[in-house]
Amino acid sequence: MTTKLTSERIFQQSLRLSAWLIFTLAMSCVQRFDVVIPRNADNYIVEAILLDDPRYQKVRLLTINAKGLVEPVETARVVVETEANRELEMEHLDSGEYVLGEFLQVATGDSLRLVIYLTGESRIVSEWEEVPESTGIAEGYWEPAVEKNVNDLGVIIEKPGFDLKISTTPFVAEDTYLRYTYETSHVNEAPFRDSRCECLNCYITTSPIGFLKISSALRSKGKSLQNELVDFLDLDRRFSFRLTALVRQITITPSAHQFYAAIDQQRTLEGSIFDPPPAIIRGNLSFEGSQDVEAYGIFEVGRLAEVPITIFRSQFENQFLTYMDICFAAARGGGNEIPDECFFCFAEEGSGPRPYYYEE
Repeated sequence: MTTKLTSERIFQQSLRLSAWLIFTLAMSCVQRFDVVIPRNADNYIVEAILLDDPRYQKVRLLTINAKGLVEPVETARVVVETEANRELEMEHLDSGEYVLGEFLQVATGDSLRLVIYLTGESRIVSEWEEVPESTGIAEGYWEPAVEKNVNDLGVIIEKPGFDLKISTTPFVAEDTYLRYTYETSHVNEAPFRDSRCECLNCYITTSPIGFLKISSALRSKGKSLQNELVDFLDLDRRFSFRLTALVRQITITPSAHQFYAAIDQQRTLEGSIFDPPPAIIRGNLSFEGSQDVEAYGIFEVGRLAEVPITIFRSQFENQFLTYMDICFAAARGGGNEIPDECFFCFAEEGSGPRPYYYEE
């Protein structure tokens, strides 16, 4: 649920944050989080992930100065070290992104470390991270739900929609830490499309902005999570035909869980002048070479599981505005404000080819 900040609360927050920069950290699996960084020197931002999936073995390296200017670092030497003294050097692609030239098999119990060599003797070094036991997804499903929010006038507003839920396989480890992300994909057929167009369907894929959900199960070997809520989806035009949500479950390390928990706690501050100052979230990285420079971010090591959850229009009776409703209503209003995606589906943000998990 999103809480709107009043102008007074925004002013109070600006007072509290005057000594810090708020940097949006675009962490792996397409999520963005606000991370507080001291306003005192040039610092490094590291977004690094290493999972048992070749899509998620990459590093993004940036610098941010005291004025908030962010620039990619494109000349670093980025290395993944294994406990067996093996070094795997990453290749630079573009905009500070580095990837492994070959897939690294990530197995439970492996110890890995990230080392980033900068200019001179300077480098960024992560803690050694041990790959956790994998936790599978036994089932992913949806349930109709209603979300209740209180508006600025104190009136309760009900929004119909759907809860995305999962159940896990039994935990293998004594303590298990999980992080969830997801994306949705739906079809836009562009009601006013030209029938001569060869591409009549567009797949619109989007991810929630700022979504963060973590779970922990301590002393729970052999147990599992049941009916775990991932997120609530508003009922809107995305459901005009069908929608598929791909839920990703990442089994993470204790240090990664601590990092995300600190971000989550920071986001819950209400903006009161009595709130504590925002915590400086450093993660599991350290900068070697100067006392005035810090490295922020996380080297995240883990195991990936994912499940698609599909909702068909024929499976529920709720009324809502479909693409057809929106486009024809705009046309009846004179035609000047008809959205471009009513004519050409690729005009809608997020359009692209059919995702691999979207079954026809």
